[in-house]
Amino acid sequence: MKILLTLLTLLISANHLLAQEEINKLTLERETLYRKYKESESLSTGLFGNRSKDDLQATIDALNEIIKKDNEILDELKHIQEDSKLEFTNKYNDLIRQNNDLSDKNRALLELSERHKGYSKENHQMLEETEQKQILHISLLAICAILSLIYIVKYFSLKSDYKRLKSNSGLH
Repeated sequence: MKILLTLLTLLISANHLLAQEEINKLTLERETLYRKYKESESLSTGLFGNRSKDDLQATIDALNEIIKKDNEILDELKHIQEDSKLEFTNKYNDLIRQNNDLSDKNRALLELSERHKGYSKENHQMLEETEQKQILHISLLAICAILSLIYIVKYFSLKSDYKRLKSNSGLH
């Protein structure tokens, strides 16, 4: 999309330069027509050094040519203005698209951040529960070990007492 927009911008810029050259050419042509007009205005081929009907017609024709050239220049300026509006509109639309893309990405990042916060809370709770279970298991194992140790000590002490009693009573 950006490549297409760049190509369009280059095309419009090139078109703008060509239009500017056309304006320059038309302006030079108008200057030539204006000089012709000035020359026709200075003609006095009529009776007693006055201007004749043909002199006046040449002046009118020169003015009509100037008006036509002015209209061509105005048309070309209008074309440049339309191209400029189009270029501005394209840039504006591109900026709007970029803004919308950035807004979407920002929204996605905020959602991801909120999800991450939720996961962090869940993970923290799971870790606490796991630690509590481990502490409970270790406590139960310690109690079992202590009870086993007490049982073994009691067993051997009772066994030795039994042997002593047996040897003292002569029951073999």
